[in-house]
Amino acid sequence: MVLTRTIQPPREPRDASLHHVPCDLVLSIDVSGSMNAPAPAPSKPGEPDEEDAGLSVLDLVKHAARTIVETLDENDRLGIVTFALHSKVVQELTPMTNVNKATTLEKIKAMRPEDVTNLWHGVRDGLGLFEPGSSSRAPALLVMTDGLPNTCIPGKGYVPSLQPMMPLPATIHTFGFGYSLKSGLLKSIAEIGGGNYSFIPDAGMLGTVFIHAVANLQSTFATNAKLRLTYPSYLKLEETTGKSVVQQEPVYIQGDVPEPLMSLTIPLGNLQYGQSRDIYLRYGDLLPAIQAAAAAGGTVNPSPLVTAILEHQEFTPTTHQTVAHQNLFTFPPQPALDPAEIAYHISRSAIIAFLSTFFPLNAELEHKTPQSVPPNTSKRFRSLLADLPASRPEFASHAGCRSLMEDLRGPLPADMSEDDEESGSSGANTDPSTWSAQIPLALLGRAESYGASRSSKSHFKRWGAHFLPALAGAHARQICHSFKDPGPLQYGVDSPLFKKCRDRLDEVFDTLPPPEGSLVPRLVQNPPSYSPPAGYGNGGVNYNGNGHSIMSMRSYNDSARGCFAGCMGVLLADAKVIRVGKLRKGMEVITPRGPRKVQALLRIPVQDIGMCLVPGRSGPDVNKGAQGRNTALLVTPWHPVTTNSEGPWVFPKDIAVRSVRYTGAVYSVLLERDEDPDAHAIFVGGVWGVAMGHGLTQPGTSQDGVRAHQFYGDYDKVSRALARLPMRSGGVMMGDFRKQWQRRVRCHFDQPGKKASRREARRSKAVAVAPRPVDKLRPVVRCPTIKYNRRTRLGRGFTLSELKAAGIPKLYARTIGISVDARRQNLSEEAFAANVERLKEYKNRLIVFPRKSNKPKKADTPKDQQTAETTQQIRASFAISQPVAAGLSEISKSDLPSNVEGGAYKALRKARSDARLVGVREKRAREKAEAENAKK
Repeated sequence: MVLTRTIQPPREPRDASLHHVPCDLVLSIDVSGSMNAPAPAPSKPGEPDEEDAGLSVLDLVKHAARTIVETLDENDRLGIVTFALHSKVVQELTPMTNVNKATTLEKIKAMRPEDVTNLWHGVRDGLGLFEPGSSSRAPALLVMTDGLPNTCIPGKGYVPSLQPMMPLPATIHTFGFGYSLKSGLLKSIAEIGGGNYSFIPDAGMLGTVFIHAVANLQSTFATNAKLRLTYPSYLKLEETTGKSVVQQEPVYIQGDVPEPLMSLTIPLGNLQYGQSRDIYLRYGDLLPAIQAAAAAGGTVNPSPLVTAILEHQEFTPTTHQTVAHQNLFTFPPQPALDPAEIAYHISRSAIIAFLSTFFPLNAELEHKTPQSVPPNTSKRFRSLLADLPASRPEFASHAGCRSLMEDLRGPLPADMSEDDEESGSSGANTDPSTWSAQIPLALLGRAESYGASRSSKSHFKRWGAHFLPALAGAHARQICHSFKDPGPLQYGVDSPLFKKCRDRLDEVFDTLPPPEGSLVPRLVQNPPSYSPPAGYGNGGVNYNGNGHSIMSMRSYNDSARGCFAGCMGVLLADAKVIRVGKLRKGMEVITPRGPRKVQALLRIPVQDIGMCLVPGRSGPDVNKGAQGRNTALLVTPWHPVTTNSEGPWVFPKDIAVRSVRYTGAVYSVLLERDEDPDAHAIFVGGVWGVAMGHGLTQPGTSQDGVRAHQFYGDYDKVSRALARLPMRSGGVMMGDFRKQWQRRVRCHFDQPGKKASRREARRSKAVAVAPRPVDKLRPVVRCPTIKYNRRTRLGRGFTLSELKAAGIPKLYARTIGISVDARRQNLSEEAFAANVERLKEYKNRLIVFPRKSNKPKKADTPKDQQTAETTQQIRASFAISQPVAAGLSEISKSDLPSNVEGGAYKALRKARSDARLVGVREKRAREKAEAENAKK
């Protein structure tokens, strides 16, 4: 049986002139070194990343911060905190006037990546900017990070460290950028803070996420809302939305009550104008429960009464209460809900509970993020879809139920009408190939790969593990968090203020300039690609047919940025044909405008990438001389080509006869400078292929729109970028190496796994050669500080004087497993004697096998003594012990002096003050006594 409680805030504010609720916002921005990583390129789910326009993750965060600043006015206040190794208050809460906005934008622009990630200080100091109860604005802390904290992590966890600070002065909303983040941690912080967690995989989600986040804050009706339910103990109410950080267990009500009662508190966080909060609870059959309670001898009220108390604050410390009662034996319940509405709330709760099972809480109250979905996920998902009340045909016309089914299945197929679905004649509910929604895509992979473990794992690990917690949170808090998902789009539809704020923010966002990249655009990325960019790797600029350049964050760069396979034949000026990989600087090739010299050749090794096989035009078989086969070109899908020197230029994917998976090297060519764009093309594989630096940077015609590129069309930019790459002889640039001197050299040599495996290989080899220890004998030394001088530890190596006293030559010592440190001196007679004794003991126990068994040397161990017990670890055989000085004993706690009342610090300060002021106080007392005597 079910119990549904609905909290319905006012539809709109009493003040009709209020265009948004004033807010106090604090941005806590991650400026750690990991934020300098290249920003993920927007791509379709399941497809690899596309173009890189030089944007870092921090560039996206700064653009998000600028978006928020532009949406505020003088009634709002904004504060900024940055965090890396330490947190820094960049700006206190400041009214967003036009002058202050300009100052704030300059501060945001000046942010630069630093070192490590101290997320805890960013959250703590961000909350510290708020003054509890002193503002009539809606307070919120927005934490923007890539979610990879690596220093100053609270020992007991983030959530347990925030719990003593409750109630928090503001709600906490977390925004995770990129695909490498701890989404479970960010969701837990948002839950304890009464806020929402949002996932921003790339720049394509920036606008929609922050527009809705700020619109929800600007339509806030109340904060710190809680629903307290009081009911008979036999009722056993249960929440149905899965585990969360703020979920509380029911407690018995103590005191003089007529019957055993229980209380359940459900935190609600913020309430928005016009958007209800619907709580769906479950309980068992009443009659058996009442009979069992009566049989136990308790006082039982045969009419189970549930009392609901709503507590909330309207931006002031004053707590408002609203009380409602319901007798569960009243039939029908008053007021009665529509069956479709009940089915909607039951289904919504079931979806939240289903998604929450993939992200359980650990001991630190942090949602765990698994690396893959369980094997039975497909079966569980089918069962969920079959059991949901929203999937019944009679509820298909209900907007809420329909939106939930679109979350689970995707939109109806084009050949299926609503009447078909209502009649149940379609198989869309059971055919996995029709499930195009985000939830099955994240859990099960692509529809055409349904059941394939590889597809499921890649989708879930890359973005599903971060997207699903955000979707579940939006459904749980009943907020619209983006334009993307059908289910959450139903929230806020009855709130005129929310829609007005969202439309206004959407208009402001459309007028913002695109984010500025701080990184050098990379010429290659490693993942394979066969996904379409919006233009020829256009750096975010698309030609829309109207002569306008628009910013498209949907595609940055073709992952296979190289052009031609190295085995393709290229036509030289002397009519010879050689492989593209054999081109060198200074060679002349044929172009549509005559011979041109090669200025540079970019070589990029690739593995298993998608390439297109394009047929060449009839004529000289240029590949036959190089490969001995018919004319054809193997080229990356988005490198412009033409079969005629006069055009038209097209993408290879549009004219390819088939696709090929290619592993090897691909090459791009830079010819000598020429103002004519047609002079930058080479004849390779019977096809004209465009070269870099052709001069077309802005699309002017549809012809130019294929070749135009802001970076690859600019000769100077390409030349400067190539100059940063290592160069082999003949002007061949190595595209798999990238040097950025401002940020450090990146050579792909940082391979700790290989380092560890090589060390283990050396140890295994050493053990196999002879039964010798794999570590070395080290001296016993004392820690150099006063505090730890009584402790002993192993030092770096023995001194030369210690070796001489033990009769061991310094060169010979290194060959028998003794560490030597010629720089060290030992001036302690006790330590010197102990180390000499340690060396002698080692020498006596040492077994030195002869290199040649028939020719032993003087220092080798005699054959009759080579059967002694051996050891593999010197550290274990020659362990050190911590000495205890004679006469020292541990003092029991009872013998310690008692604590000074008020604290020793205050007592010492008072004693010092009394000693310093004794003369002054005596003088004052004497003068006071004389004054009293004078009065007499």
